[in-house]
Amino acid sequence: MSRRSRPRRRHSGLLSGRLVLPQWAYAHPGSRRDRGLVQQWPPSPLAGRRRQPLFQAWWSWVILGSVAVLLGSLTFIATSGNSPASSLAKPTLNLAGALAPTTSSTSTSPPQTQAIAHGVPLGDYAGESNPAGIASFAQATGTDPVYATDYLTKTSGWTAMDGAANVKAWSTSPYHLTLGVPILPGVGTLAEGATGAYNQYFTILGENLVSDHEADAILRLGWEFNGNWFPWSVATATDAANFAAYWRQIVTTMRAVPGAKFLFLWNPNGPSPTTYTPEQAYPGNAYVDYVGIDDYDNFWGTPFTPLAAWVHGLSQQWGLDWLVSFGIEHHKPITIPEWSDEYRTDGHGLGDDPSFIDHMANWFVTNKVAYAGVWCYDSSATYRNDLLDGTFPKALAEFKKDFG
Repeated sequence: MSRRSRPRRRHSGLLSGRLVLPQWAYAHPGSRRDRGLVQQWPPSPLAGRRRQPLFQAWWSWVILGSVAVLLGSLTFIATSGNSPASSLAKPTLNLAGALAPTTSSTSTSPPQTQAIAHGVPLGDYAGESNPAGIASFAQATGTDPVYATDYLTKTSGWTAMDGAANVKAWSTSPYHLTLGVPILPGVGTLAEGATGAYNQYFTILGENLVSDHEADAILRLGWEFNGNWFPWSVATATDAANFAAYWRQIVTTMRAVPGAKFLFLWNPNGPSPTTYTPEQAYPGNAYVDYVGIDDYDNFWGTPFTPLAAWVHGLSQQWGLDWLVSFGIEHHKPITIPEWSDEYRTDGHGLGDDPSFIDHMANWFVTNKVAYAGVWCYDSSATYRNDLLDGTFPKALAEFKKDFG
């Protein structure tokens, strides 16, 4: 073909040259311009050999512009990691699957630290019917108690106990009530209770608690039963069997009260050895929601040191190690309904002992206690446990550090 017979073509590079357009993209000029006919598509092999592009030079510029935009975008992405905005906190996925912010590596703020036992649910006893006392305790210690501890009258008979007059103070408070229930309030016997002879009184008590908006109270029936200071004291294997049977009578009766959602806490005392086994006094898993012990910083052994006292508290018959094993065996959450440093004029309290606070804080976390009820109240001048009364400055400081 002569030089003159070639159609004119702009030289715009490989993107619009011979290497891009396929053979069928070239049309026979005579089919449209000379004869007014529509060219066969794809063109016939018999068509003339003179060719010109179906698309003009603007097509090349579109392709070139697209490439330029793509290259510019890639350059921006590659360089934006060095921009100031890239140093801001960005959400990342933590191990729990929740979004959590990452902190800038250039931040000068000190890391936020949290007390080791800050997440342990706390209760408090600040005296009878005393929500304000718990609020004061919370403010003084920088904590947020969830549970309020109180007790029904212990020695004034069935009518006084059933009346539950002190419970009304908690009805409008924000605290979940844990209530000590004296199963023999100065009258009766464990053996009689085991027969169901006192069930009527627990029906009345349940109805009054529901009426006072405490239908979900945690009830500590006959707490510290393995001690020797309450009328419901369990001293022998026979007592233990009667106590367990009586417990079943009470729970069955109170669960039958309309609207009742009570939870029941089986609650021996830590440092009170017995001739019977814990299993003999246990009413059975179907009748118990929590198991727990009361544990104070006291000791009757030698050497009389905080460390020796702590080790003994772990290993004694009804001690902390036993409680963990018992809870696991019976598939029950564990609690410490009462605990505190202790000053006693008989010399068996460890006094202002910050190590006990620290040991307990770590133990609570390790063993995932359901709640820990601090006793922050002086029962008398000779039996003191109030962390706020000035007797325990070192223990109070440790409490704030561990729980605040």
